[in-house]
Amino acid sequence: MRLLLVEDDRLVRIPVRDALRAAGCEVTESGDGLAALRAAEADAFDVVLSDVRLPGLDGLSLLRRLRALQPDLAVLLMTAHADAGDAVAAIREGARDYIVKPFEIEELVLRIGRIRDELEFRRRMEAGGTPAEGARRAFRGVSTAVRRLMEGIEAAAATDASVLLSGETGTGKDLCARVIHELSGRSRRPFVAVNCAAIPEALFEAELFGHEKGAFTGAERRRVGRFELADGGTLFLDEVGELPLAAQVKLLRVLEARAFESVGSSQTVQVDVRIIAATNRDLQAEVTRGAFRKDLYFRLNVIDLTTPPLRQRRSDIPLLVRDFLGDIAARQGRPVPALDPAAVAALATYDFPGNVRELLHALERAVAMSRGDVIRLAHLPAALGGGQRAEDEAGAGALQPLARAVEEFEQQYIRHVLAKVGGHRGKAAEVLGISRKALWLRLRDERDPEEPVAE
Repeated sequence: MRLLLVEDDRLVRIPVRDALRAAGCEVTESGDGLAALRAAEADAFDVVLSDVRLPGLDGLSLLRRLRALQPDLAVLLMTAHADAGDAVAAIREGARDYIVKPFEIEELVLRIGRIRDELEFRRRMEAGGTPAEGARRAFRGVSTAVRRLMEGIEAAAATDASVLLSGETGTGKDLCARVIHELSGRSRRPFVAVNCAAIPEALFEAELFGHEKGAFTGAERRRVGRFELADGGTLFLDEVGELPLAAQVKLLRVLEARAFESVGSSQTVQVDVRIIAATNRDLQAEVTRGAFRKDLYFRLNVIDLTTPPLRQRRSDIPLLVRDFLGDIAARQGRPVPALDPAAVAALATYDFPGNVRELLHALERAVAMSRGDVIRLAHLPAALGGGQRAEDEAGAGALQPLARAVEEFEQQYIRHVLAKVGGHRGKAAEVLGISRKALWLRLRDERDPEEPVAE
């Protein structure tokens, strides 16, 4: 993903630049608003991350110029605590998101990662032919967990019922929401995503329901809210568990009536919107402790789907590695890199607490760090055992093509699981999410799969 970073303070810009590059972004940096605008006019970027206070051209003015130049460009603004008004103005001007200084770099990288996932989904959709073909390709897998999830997605897509997606961070809840939309009868209508955690409580009504010109200080023109934008289509409420109770009451009222009044208006607007919500929280537990309204929970949780963590779908890792490396190489116009055995072993045995998103970022980093046709252990993040000196890998063995590496990767992990369960193939197949017969085929066993196996 190509990102333009605009920040005049080097003490902020350099660590942010380094973190984003480590996460796999191709970063162009600028310390001046006018220089950043010239860079955007001369080249295409996927995302712009900009400070608000800049020399030459301030961040809000830069936002307006950039959106005129490229209306679908994702812009994320950085603002100081004292400049809360700038955050409000940024949302009203169409910024995708904003983050308040001082911030944790990990949080910034996570937000950029969400934008990258959306761009990746769009690319996969465009490559998939029909909407249904593209949606299925966007969520591939051979594990039982993913097959069951896809069955649930297809069943949900056939209805207009509200869907609640639960699961750990990085498991693809936003991707599931898009797949449901693209497989549904609403696929030709808008899909509008709202990050509930990023909306200040004071802006909640204006953001979701819109406002009239002059409704409050700074409302210089009418703004259409997210509900109205999604009319006929799907509204995706990401991180719905982060909504404060007051906002939950307002949301529940609209979900029940499918009607609302924008801020500053007495005219009721009727909408036909399908709701998909997502959370990484246990909303039932939140209801019990009084942090989430019970009636809203039941309104959202008509169909419940859980996105499995990567550790529960390990048999998909080889397929994901192959697909991600192919996608990364295609974007960069280079051959698909090979994996050496040490890198294969690291990918096969790591738990990936950050799930699919962490795997993608690890591979993007590895491709960026390798600068060649071979990914070695040293090119992977430190959590996977990377960052070692090349001589530490001298005995790693011969290089191999990606297809052979993926095959070795699969078999190596199967042997790892078998060792953990004492050689019991039934238990190993259950852990891997595949059938006994599929396990036998992957091990290339000479024994008939129906023949009893000592366990």
